[in-house]
Amino acid sequence: MNTIIGRYIAKTVILATLLVILVVTGLTYLIDLLGELKDIGSGDYGVLQAVIHSSLILPNHIYVFFPMLVLLGGLTGLGSLAAYQELVVMRASGMSAGDIARAVLGAALILIVLGLLVGEVIAPRLYFLANKHKSAALSGGQAVATTTGLWIHEGNNFLHIENVMAHNHLEGVTRYEFDTQHQLLASYYVAAMDYHNKKWWLHNTVKTTFSNDHTSNQKIAESNWDLTLNPKLLNVGLLMPDEIPLTDLSGYIHHLTDNKLQSIDFEFSFWKRMFAPLTTLVMLLLAIPFIFAAPRSISGGWRILLGVIVGFVFYILDTLLAQLSIVFQLSPFFAALLPIILFALVGYGLMLRY
Repeated sequence: MNTIIGRYIAKTVILATLLVILVVTGLTYLIDLLGELKDIGSGDYGVLQAVIHSSLILPNHIYVFFPMLVLLGGLTGLGSLAAYQELVVMRASGMSAGDIARAVLGAALILIVLGLLVGEVIAPRLYFLANKHKSAALSGGQAVATTTGLWIHEGNNFLHIENVMAHNHLEGVTRYEFDTQHQLLASYYVAAMDYHNKKWWLHNTVKTTFSNDHTSNQKIAESNWDLTLNPKLLNVGLLMPDEIPLTDLSGYIHHLTDNKLQSIDFEFSFWKRMFAPLTTLVMLLLAIPFIFAAPRSISGGWRILLGVIVGFVFYILDTLLAQLSIVFQLSPFFAALLPIILFALVGYGLMLRY
């Protein structure tokens, strides 16, 4: 009997969570689309591009707020059981809060798999494509990202950048300089470039000059460029933490560390995504004591409001610790884990009362 009831509880929670995800996804899409209106008309960015961009970033938004959505789904599903006195009957038939928690745990495992599928398989790739195409459209075709790197057109120069590590650090830059008759004058290969004091500083440059009957090479250890190369154009090729699959994120962090670049935000994203299943589990189990603690007369709307408040408190705390870890050089591991521990302790304390 308990097995049948447990499946019923799990099914109710999963269906309620999927309904919450569907509703919130629709609202998020409209909000994103309205937010894109300010960029329409810039460069080649039009209404169609805004619609596509808002669609492609939806999976990432779902993943970011997935713990909150699971909490709302748990409150909605268990709340509906409480509203129709079904939880009372279950408790009267001998089911304990622990039995109900185990049933909810089964639902949590299914939702965790769903969240990982969306967040680690679908979202990073679509989020990368969305930002790449938007940045390229806003640049008016001046910057184009390809599978081999970033191409930028500036005046009579074409630049190919293998890796955009940050707005102020580039690796593997090739510059092709043409005259007004489209004849190639020189090519440059730069191992690394850094932007400071409003100039690009070059490290280990090889310059090849082309004449009518010969070419000449020149090696330059340190120099600066006459090109402006607006760092904003680099958005097309710049990778953000949410755009990198978890399987590649660790290697990218090591690469940033080896080049003495800021990597804490990437490290925080790595640990946050590693702990995502645990976050989802804690949030869903947190819904159980909230349902038992609330009076039976409380409406579903108040339960949803409670879930939104708790979810936003978690989101704000998580975001705050992410910024503190960057500013004060705190451990990204503990910064990502601390909100989960705090909410787990709150949920465990409430569970002991029921």
